[in-house]
Amino acid sequence: MRYLIYLVLVVSTSLNAGTIHKWTDENGNVHYGDTPPVKTKSENVRVQTAPSNPGKPLPRLSNSDPDGKAAGNTDQQISKDQAERYCNEARADLNVINNSSRIRVKQSDGTERYLSDAEIAKRKAESEAAVDRFCN
Repeated sequence: MRYLIYLVLVVSTSLNAGTIHKWTDENGNVHYGDTPPVKTKSENVRVQTAPSNPGKPLPRLSNSDPDGKAAGNTDQQISKDQAERYCNEARADLNVINNSSRIRVKQSDGTERYLSDAEIAKRKAESEAAVDRFCN
């Protein structure tokens, strides 16, 4: 019996997820809420849900390794371990790019931003070139 009560409570709370209303008061301030004032005209607001993939961060945030040597530098020889690491990073980047609709990166000042479509295409081309170069 107790489980039936819990089930009824859970179902009733999810069914009570109502609409969101938008209205403007006499001072011109816009308000949002689930119950608008009685004497004020309101409009229903369509709430967009978050995407199933709210922007996964790329595993590799720059094109250089922790030692400061550029991954794409052709003037220096890299060890087999470094090549394997670059290969894994490039494959991880491609995996995120191919499976994400939005991609965010952390900037040097610590803030995060989303990449534009052009930046994603450039990053994908760079990652594919790194896979071709480092993954044997």
